Amino acid sequence: MRVELLNFRGMGAGSSPSLLSEWRVGAIVQAVAVRDSTQQQLWLDIGAQRHPARIASGDMTGPRHGETLQLRVLRNSPVLALETLSSSASSEADFMTDALRKYVPRQESPALLLANLAWLAQGKGGTQGLPREVTLAATGLWQALPETAKLGDPAALRDALVRSGVFLEAHLAAGANAALRSDLKALLLSLVRTLQLQGARASAAGPGTGTHFPLPASGGPLTPLPAAPASLALLDTPAPQLNELARHAEGALARLMTTQIANYAAGTPTQPILIELPVRHEERAYVLRLRIEHDGAPACPAHEGPGTLGERSGRPNEDSPDECAAQSWSVEAALDLGTAGGLHAKVTLDGRRIGVQLRAESPAVVEALSARAGELEAALREAGLDIDRIMCLHGLPAGDPRTRTVRLLDVKA
Repeated sequence: MRVELLNFRGMGAGSSPSLLSEWRVGAIVQAVAVRDSTQQQLWLDIGAQRHPARIASGDMTGPRHGETLQLRVLRNSPVLALETLSSSASSEADFMTDALRKYVPRQESPALLLANLAWLAQGKGGTQGLPREVTLAATGLWQALPETAKLGDPAALRDALVRSGVFLEAHLAAGANAALRSDLKALLLSLVRTLQLQGARASAAGPGTGTHFPLPASGGPLTPLPAAPASLALLDTPAPQLNELARHAEGALARLMTTQIANYAAGTPTQPILIELPVRHEERAYVLRLRIEHDGAPACPAHEGPGTLGERSGRPNEDSPDECAAQSWSVEAALDLGTAGGLHAKVTLDGRRIGVQLRAESPAVVEALSARAGELEAALREAGLDIDRIMCLHGLPAGDPRTRTVRLLDVKA
C-alpha cells in the first residue's frame, strides 16, 4: 500500500529540523493511523504531529483506526510518498486466524449446556454421584444467569449485557476484578476448570446431536439459537455425565471466544457488537441473541472514556438527551420460543425517531404481537419518542443480497 501526505510542503514551519531530515528517500518512519468515524478521513501521526493523508495505491480501504504502520519514503517531490513495510494489522490478523482455527471447530451452541444446567438445578435423579465441586460450579453459573422477568428494566438489561462475558477481558484490563464474581465467562471458565480437575474429558463424551446452529458473525441475518434437550438425562453414571458436561462447557466457552473474535474482526469504530446472552425463564434457559450497531455518527459525549459499552468494555453511562439527540442506532434480537418457533425484533433509533419491526414464525405469535402493538406505541410516545412505524410480520428475516457476508475464517486449499 502506498500513501501520500497532503500537506508535506507546509510542514516546515512547525516541524523540527531533526524530523525534516528524516524525509529523505529510503528513510523508515513509524506512523499511527487515525480515522474520522463520520467521513473516514485518514490522518497519520508521525513524530508527535498529525498529517492528513490519502491512499495512492494498494488496498484502497487503507489502515484502520489505531493501526501502527512502518513506512518507507519513496519520494519527497512533488509530494511525499510512502509505502508500507509492515503493520500491526498483519500480526493481529494472523493471531485472529489462529484463534479461529482453534475455537471454531470446538464451539457448540450454549443451549446444549444451558439445558443440562437447568436439569442439574432441578435436582433430577441420577446426578447424586457427581462431585460436589462440579455441582457447586454448575449451580453458581445457573444462578448468575439473568431472569427474563427482570430484563424489562433498562438498568437490569444493561447489567446483564455487561456481565455477558463478552467484556470480561476489558473489565480485567481496567482493574475491575470484582467482575470475576458475576461475569458469565468467568463462571464458565471456573466450571471448565473444575470439570478438568475432577478428571472429566470432553474428548471422551459420546457423539453430538448433529443439530445445526448459526455461527457467530457480524454480517448476515440474526437467527435464533434453538433450544436443546438435556443430554445428561440419557446418562446414568457419573463418569459419562462429567465427560458430557465438559464437552458442552468447553463448546460454550469456544463459542463465546469465537463471538469475541467476530466482534473485533472488522476493527472499525462502527463494528456491530454481537452478544449471545443466556437467560433464565422459570425452570428453563434460552439464548437471547443481540446485535447492537451504531451508524458512525459523532460519538455521544456521555459514552466517551473508558468503561463504556460503546468501546466494548463495560457499563455505559447515563445519557444526556440533548447530547445524544443525533445518535443513530439499531438493535436486533432473536430468540427461540420452543414449539412456537423463532422470534426476531429490530429497533432503529435515529435521534428521537424510532422504528420497530417484529417477526415470528408462528401466525399465532404474530397475531398476539399485533394485538399489543398499540400498547407499545403508547409507551414509546410516553417516553418522548416519535414513532416511525411498528410492524408485525410473519416469518424470520432473510439475508439481504446486497450485504456481503463476513467470513469468520477464509480457508484456501
